Amino acid sequence: MSAISFQNLNKGELTQLLDVARDAIRGHFSDTIPQPPRLDLYSKKLLQPGACFVTLTVDGELQGCLGTTVAHSPLVMEVHNKARASAYQDRRFMPLVEEQLDSLVVEVSVLTQPKDLSVDSEQALINYLKNKKVGVILSDQHLQALFLPQVWEKLPKPEDFIRQLKLKAGWNSVYWSPSMKVQVFNVNSISGKYHY
Repeated sequence: MSAISFQNLNKGELTQLLDVARDAIRGHFSDTIPQPPRLDLYSKKLLQPGACFVTLTVDGELQGCLGTTVAHSPLVMEVHNKARASAYQDRRFMPLVEEQLDSLVVEVSVLTQPKDLSVDSEQALINYLKNKKVGVILSDQHLQALFLPQVWEKLPKPEDFIRQLKLKAGWNSVYWSPSMKVQVFNVNSISGKYHY
């Protein structure tokens, strides 16, 4: 089953996923062994395989963001696992510490199935993105990078968005290749402060 069925999650379902992410992080700071979510507490919809990213910010600065574009396991479990990974395994950042929890904001993004976008040049991609603020995945040979749609808030110009995405992948800012693969996707997202 593809992640496309998660395009219409309601507020209650998204809130449940946010709570799962918070609990996954909270478990790390408690005296008891962290437990995965009890699957019998969730609706059939949230037990379908789903792809997601969990983004953590502290005082507005990125502190961790990991996820997957391919649905492997129940969405509830993916959110749990990606929240823990974002907090403690994102190699770009030091692991989350207790002193940061007061300023921590947790965001869960559930992805639609990425769709291939046929563009023959970087300019064609920029033109497409002028009217569509979607998530973008660029891949060529063994390099790949992804930006969630939320990145548009920080990089509102398509030229800047694509340039930074290429730098993230490890290319230089002017790199483009005839074999460049472009995929686009949307997200259903929710964010909230972490609370004890």
